[in-house]
Amino acid sequence: MIALVKNEFTKLFSRKSSWIMQIVLFVAVLALALLMFFVSKIDTSGVEGGDASNAGITAYYDDKGAPVSEEEYWNSADKDGNPTYKSETLSLTDSVAYLKTQEQAAPTKEAKETIQKQIDFYQAYVDADEKPASNSAGISSADFFASLGSSGAVATMLVVVVASIIVATEFSGGTIKLLLTRPYSRSQILFSKYVMCIVYSVISSITLLVASFIFSFILPKQSIFMPLSPSTGAMTAFEHAWMLLGTNFLLMIVYATIAFFFSSVVRSQALAVGVGVGVLFSGGIIRQLLPLAIEKYDWMKWIIFNLLSLNDTVGGSKIAGGLADWQIIAGLGVYTAIILFFTFFLFKKRDVALS
Repeated sequence: MIALVKNEFTKLFSRKSSWIMQIVLFVAVLALALLMFFVSKIDTSGVEGGDASNAGITAYYDDKGAPVSEEEYWNSADKDGNPTYKSETLSLTDSVAYLKTQEQAAPTKEAKETIQKQIDFYQAYVDADEKPASNSAGISSADFFASLGSSGAVATMLVVVVASIIVATEFSGGTIKLLLTRPYSRSQILFSKYVMCIVYSVISSITLLVASFIFSFILPKQSIFMPLSPSTGAMTAFEHAWMLLGTNFLLMIVYATIAFFFSSVVRSQALAVGVGVGVLFSGGIIRQLLPLAIEKYDWMKWIIFNLLSLNDTVGGSKIAGGLADWQIIAGLGVYTAIILFFTFFLFKKRDVALS
């Protein structure tokens, strides 16, 4: 069995396309970094030990000096559209104190959790005597690395392409009969090819991580070991990147399994690639429509397209239906197992004489 896996590894990486796709991924990350560099206007002055005054949140007060919400602040506008209430950008230390007061007055558990994340964010910068970057008009090196260069979908697409052709090429090239004459069962042959899909997913993930880290230095500097955003609390860019890499790898496996299924049941290499990539891109469209349906039919939260929003949970967001992370992962695991079962079942029943 090990010899069979080694043989599949040699076959996969003897193709120039396998290496070219990794180069494409590397170049795609570089292109996005350059694009963001040219449009970025981020101000990172004072990031390292700079003046921490006026680097915190903006607080709003009414005429009597009592704290009000941002919505109430803008609702106080006069006929010329100018707010009559006051606003003030606080220092980091004052921001923490102000948020603690707001947390005590928060009406719901969700509101308290949101405010606590902001407290954790600003407290980390107070303790480190550093100033968070103002990224209202751009993206920093930490943001770029944390998002893996916004190229997770590109890496997944390349894995889908490999999974789509790894079996279909044996049929289109007429080599499937020769492969089946070897002293291995059909299940062993198919399993070795699936292992290669996983290996290629690992390689693509490593390429994505390395490229994102290297090209992040093109952008304005921000430490990857400091909290990333008030919305993610004390989570650093380094932690965010690794968590996103993990969830994206799980999605790679799911998408690769779907593509692998079509590669095993169709004879056309082009059709297998088309269907595999089509599933990848159509999933994003369907996920946009699902929240409305889930509000009416709760059971639809378990549809695979909803579970494919796993990456969104890294930043603390909830997917439609409010499923916990472990529920999403468990659901994807069940779907993957079912798809693999039918893949092996149908492949064992295929008549290769028609190839």
